[in-house]
Amino acid sequence: MPSCHESLVKVGGYILGEYGHLIANEPGCSPIEQLQALQSKSHFTSPATRALLLSTYVKWANVFPEIKQELLGIFDRYRHVLDSELQQRACEYYVIVSRPDDDVLLQNVCEEMPPFPARESALLSRLNQKHGDTGDKRTWIIGGKEANADREAARRNTLSVGGDQTNTNNAVSDVMSSLAGLDLLSTDVIKPDVKPTPKLTTSPDIERWYEKLTRAPEGVLYEDVQLQIGVKSEYHGHLGRVALYFGNKLSSAMTSFTATVDIGDKEALSVSFAKIPPTTVNPKTQSQQLLHVECKSMFTNPPILNVSYMAGSLQSINLRLPIILTKFYEGVKLAQAEFFERWKLVGGPPRESQSIFPVHVNSDGSLETERQKKVIAGVGLKILDDIDPNPVNIVAAGVLHMSAAGKVGCLLRIEPNAAAKLCRLTVRSTSEVIASEMMAMIRAPLDASGGKTGI
Repeated sequence: MPSCHESLVKVGGYILGEYGHLIANEPGCSPIEQLQALQSKSHFTSPATRALLLSTYVKWANVFPEIKQELLGIFDRYRHVLDSELQQRACEYYVIVSRPDDDVLLQNVCEEMPPFPARESALLSRLNQKHGDTGDKRTWIIGGKEANADREAARRNTLSVGGDQTNTNNAVSDVMSSLAGLDLLSTDVIKPDVKPTPKLTTSPDIERWYEKLTRAPEGVLYEDVQLQIGVKSEYHGHLGRVALYFGNKLSSAMTSFTATVDIGDKEALSVSFAKIPPTTVNPKTQSQQLLHVECKSMFTNPPILNVSYMAGSLQSINLRLPIILTKFYEGVKLAQAEFFERWKLVGGPPRESQSIFPVHVNSDGSLETERQKKVIAGVGLKILDDIDPNPVNIVAAGVLHMSAAGKVGCLLRIEPNAAAKLCRLTVRSTSEVIASEMMAMIRAPLDASGGKTGI
């Protein structure tokens, strides 16, 4: 549209700032296209409207890190304008957005405001207590007195056992005639509607917390101004127990609280609550729920935790649970001869997966060996010291436990090169599917390029 009313620009800017992330995957609605659409109209608006658009841009910096540099450029230009309000906003937003990626200030600034506590008039409260029993409570049944009176009369007529036998026969005849033409012997089965996958709640912090929990037994899974969700887990063989902690940070109770788990492949993974979660979480308290987990066979997608509750309005959160294949690994100790004997026995492709990628190094150029070992130990493998002839290399071994598919062995070898800042990761397993899956899980936290390069 070549031109539009300034009020429309204000409304559009506010809506895109609050909900633009919901349409970011639609054609023509990518983050950069949303930014270009607002910027093309901002030059013809008043300073007050431009100030509102700057607030939209700082919200985008929190949810659209891919356009962070473009937003910083806009804030930088507005730091030198004559309008004091625009200049102050631009300076403040520029400093906030310029902070490191792991800083939580930007997320805290953009957090949703907590709902205001419901207030009730003291006079109305006393009147309700005094006259609460004087009204006919049936008036407040859905539909009112008249509609419910008609409904009750119809119910009594339906339940009447008297009447003419002929009427009964006619009723049966009507029912049978209504079934005429149906193929009652058909073997076709009506397929139930497939439940759509819930849209995940995402943010840089949620991603960081999840990645940390994939290699740690406990930590924070989610947190905002209203709710904190913590996780503590332990695994033995193909079984596991995961404790979820729901902390209410508000001064009012969370009602209609529900927590469910969606599993992509129920034949491969079982996750169930030990007991039904309570529907109310009192203010400033914590509710604990225990999950029983069983790995039956190979799976790739983690289960999804769906949480909803009422706190002023309906809140809904969908999160990945850090229940992944590596949680069911158990490290095994092997001698040097035993390790390389099994290494040769498994052989190369397709039961081998290998990749070369850049790795992080210390400021002095040395390898981050301890960090690499921490990642390997975090995925359940046992690091075997003094096995590889090259002391820089890291070798590890483990066994994946599955109740239905049995046990699968896994061997790993990391060969880093400090001079080239590269690393060759080799995973061999008795299952070719497991080998490629373990490769992806182990490479992700080690790859300095974020998976964008490598062989």
